[in-house]
Amino acid sequence: MSIVYIILLCLPALSLAQLNLKPYNETAASLFRQTDTNMDHNVDKAELHASFMGYDTDGDGRITRHEYTSYVDTHVPALSPLSHALYDIYDVDGDHHLDEHDFVNFFSLIDGNGNGIVSEAEFIRYWEILFTDLEHLHGGGR
Repeated sequence: MSIVYIILLCLPALSLAQLNLKPYNETAASLFRQTDTNMDHNVDKAELHASFMGYDTDGDGRITRHEYTSYVDTHVPALSPLSHALYDIYDVDGDHHLDEHDFVNFFSLIDGNGNGIVSEAEFIRYWEILFTDLEHLHGGGR
């Protein structure tokens, strides 16, 4: 299951005018539990990579903005601006495609201590910061 899809499932009913991701730590913890598919209390590169590959609708190993946002827009159309913001975050090299290079770089951003494994604390800290930024961008910083 993809990270964004998990986020969308974890969040309460939202409108962009009332985007509310609080409490951030609980939302992030729920997201962590869904991403940690082998339930070892860590997220490795394979788990994070697998969460993204559901968006690769043509199976070419690269996810275009259209593939990504179409998938999200189909499930929760009101969150289209959030899906674009998340895509921009994931597209670490800014080439408008999500591929292996982006996943490796994105994983490195989350892996705060650089040991190749994302602990629950690292994961929650990263997503708390990201949720704060996204909420402020989309009018929900209340």
